[in-house]
Amino acid sequence: MDRKRLFVSRVKKGTQDQGGGDATGQRVWEDVQAVLESRLPREEFDRWIAELRLVAELDGEMLLAAKDPVGLDRVSAQYKREIERLWTGMDPQSRPIKLICWRTTPAELRELIGDPWEVDPDAGVADEAEVAAAPSGGPAMTFGNLVVGPSNKTAAEVAKRIAAGLPAGTPITLIYGPQGTGKTHIVMALKDDVAKRDANRKVVYLTAEEFMSSYLDGVKARDTSGLKRRLRMAAILIVDDLHRIAGKPGTENELFQNIREVTGNGGQVVLVGDAAPGETVGFGKRLVGELKGATAVEIGLPDAAMRREILNRLAAHITASHPEFLLGDDMIQKLNSGIRGPGRELTGAVWSLFTEANFGQETPTMEMLERVIRRHSGEQREPTIDVIKKATLKIFPIARADLEGPSKMQAFVYPRQVAMYLCRMMTRKSFPQIGRAFGKRDHTTVLYAFRRIEKALPEDPRMADDIARVEAVIFDMIEAGQT
Repeated sequence: MDRKRLFVSRVKKGTQDQGGGDATGQRVWEDVQAVLESRLPREEFDRWIAELRLVAELDGEMLLAAKDPVGLDRVSAQYKREIERLWTGMDPQSRPIKLICWRTTPAELRELIGDPWEVDPDAGVADEAEVAAAPSGGPAMTFGNLVVGPSNKTAAEVAKRIAAGLPAGTPITLIYGPQGTGKTHIVMALKDDVAKRDANRKVVYLTAEEFMSSYLDGVKARDTSGLKRRLRMAAILIVDDLHRIAGKPGTENELFQNIREVTGNGGQVVLVGDAAPGETVGFGKRLVGELKGATAVEIGLPDAAMRREILNRLAAHITASHPEFLLGDDMIQKLNSGIRGPGRELTGAVWSLFTEANFGQETPTMEMLERVIRRHSGEQREPTIDVIKKATLKIFPIARADLEGPSKMQAFVYPRQVAMYLCRMMTRKSFPQIGRAFGKRDHTTVLYAFRRIEKALPEDPRMADDIARVEAVIFDMIEAGQT
């Protein structure tokens, strides 16, 4: 095979191969990954998309490799069409992309390229900006960029203690909670922190699905010793998405044995699941016993302040490389209230807005943002003024008579102005209509309240939090069918 007809995609930053085609192709693939990461559940992206490698351009085709036939089959069946569509829209050279299986690729090509998954030993130490960015374009999962709050503070502290080699309870730790709440971020940050502290302290991270796949491959080959050696040499073994192997006794038994070996050798095991030890289903008595004897730490849904910080940090991360991608406080607030799910759904919405804004080449508009919110959350019913009033009264400890009455005490005026502002923002009512609903006030009073809140909002985090809390109650009431 002629080396001149082919480029290797693992090139150093700033270098060119065959006129820079490689670097261009790799940048396009990273942009495609960024979009897919925003749309897929974290475990799906990490398992199938993050493991793909752009390996070569051959006869005008871009070769995208999966490690094995299982990966190729899954990507071909579920993601190929979307990858091709995104690539076509992003590649300035309009090259077709072809999925291949690396394991069955001709030996000549494999020898010429080398291992696409191997870390380049000559790459040197990347600068801080490079380290902070994940291959997909999103921020890397480190403790430095983890948003910590009431819902995950304990889990983050336990992970930091494990990384530092400090006592953290029992040899087995279970981190559990709803999907999308940052459990994977915490354990990946743990892994990153250990690598920075002591490169000789081996950390093995894998998902339960990866464990199961490796185990079944070993069973088919009648040799599971490779998997055993890999896991049992770990100082810290991390198994993510534990619930994936529920109901699979053989795989569960193998995992149990490996957990026992790691802890028996003085190692630490960190398991990540979606349920508390007493609420797990589908596991045998032995593994349930291990879970009940573990240090269990729950991660919950982020509060309004954490959600806003997640949005602010991701927006700033994208703006650093795409200066046109600017999100004002009004957009951050609208995202915070319009996307009702956990942190993963918030980040997905931001990346969707990035795509909507021509991949960060345009400044996002409120119209773009509203399309993204509708796409992620569906059409939201418009609240009535009465619903907005009731939601306001749930947040502020005042009576309805105070909200609608003539009193000019600040304790009553501020909630009243917040409610008027939200009536204007969330409904199609005019200023006079809103005024009549608040004690038959003149429209100029409503206009003054609206402008005062609008002006102060970008500089007043407490006000932004109050409005986000009222909006959250409004959406909850709408979902519950209240009017």
